Amino acid sequence: MNRNHRPLTVWTLASLTVVSVVLVIPWIMWQSQAPTPLNIMIVDKSKPDLSYVGHKGLVWILNQQKIVQQTGEHYNYEEDYYGYDIQNGISRIERKLPDEVTDTDLIYLTANHHLSSTETETNERIQGKAYEGLTIYDAHKIREAATKGVTIVAEFSALSNAVSDMTREQLYPILGMKSSGWQGRSVSDLQSLDEVPQRLRMNYERREKRQWPYHGAGIVLVHKDGRVIVLKQGRDVKTGDIKLAFTQEGGEWSGITRDIHYSEWFDIIVPEQQATVLAWYKTDLTENGQQKLMDAGIPGEFAAFTRYEGYNRTYYMAGSFGELEHYSFWRRIKGWDVVKTKLTPDQKGVPDRFYWKVYVPVMKKILQEVQTGQAPWQ
Repeated sequence: MNRNHRPLTVWTLASLTVVSVVLVIPWIMWQSQAPTPLNIMIVDKSKPDLSYVGHKGLVWILNQQKIVQQTGEHYNYEEDYYGYDIQNGISRIERKLPDEVTDTDLIYLTANHHLSSTETETNERIQGKAYEGLTIYDAHKIREAATKGVTIVAEFSALSNAVSDMTREQLYPILGMKSSGWQGRSVSDLQSLDEVPQRLRMNYERREKRQWPYHGAGIVLVHKDGRVIVLKQGRDVKTGDIKLAFTQEGGEWSGITRDIHYSEWFDIIVPEQQATVLAWYKTDLTENGQQKLMDAGIPGEFAAFTRYEGYNRTYYMAGSFGELEHYSFWRRIKGWDVVKTKLTPDQKGVPDRFYWKVYVPVMKKILQEVQTGQAPWQ
């Protein structure tokens, strides 16, 4: 009886040994890797919750790449950001931007994407100024840092969560773009309240004087003034899917050559002529859909990711690129970021799919530029 079990036991021990070696060696390599100090200012002024989804993804890649603060401490997504915090279960504490910002290596602007302008109760931010987004003061400090050569990275959620249009206008020149006022999203079910917010429907019904009539899949576009356009699958778009496609220059820069599905809200922007569009959102519009956009004055192509060279270098992500739900121990395994990027399938429903396929390689490249001071074309 023991002889029959011996091969199985040997095989089990051998397998466990291989797995241990595969995991332990990369862990030892990570532990022995010298940390890189960078002064990174994370600005996330959305209404706080315990998910910290606005900036948790950035902190994961900082820790995985062993980028630390000037003090040598690792970045902590619960503490190392400027914005609102939760104390004793009450979200009332604000960490304000410091007076001195020009000694920073990188300023990262983000917010909880669930608080986009299509969903947020504006009065909640204004009454009593409980949860202000980016303010004029913040914009002035960020512009000051930009003129001194500090790299700026911004996600569209940060701008949509700004206090006013005036604040956004202060930031557009350093970002090398302007918003068209339109946001969009690919929707699999136009009757789903998870995909099509109730506020959006109410705006449509108030303007059109009729109930929300749409079913099935498509693309929803909403303007800040309340206008809503729906591109129906079949009539206006062939599938309703949206993919992010890097340009040739963007692909060479990022190493991403395949088109990746994108399913969250995105900002429809107008890049400055001097800005470099590194990636576009691809849609499969029909002639009818193209005409709808033209009639509404909406650009026929949607820039997804841009770079602008002025006094400094800025990157704008016209979507929620950095959202990470699952913050895992595997950040302490050297090469785990590469494994996840390669093996994560580009399929709907896969957790953190866009984060691994696009955000991680993009941010690694940006952080490498900040560390070396190297221009993108060098």
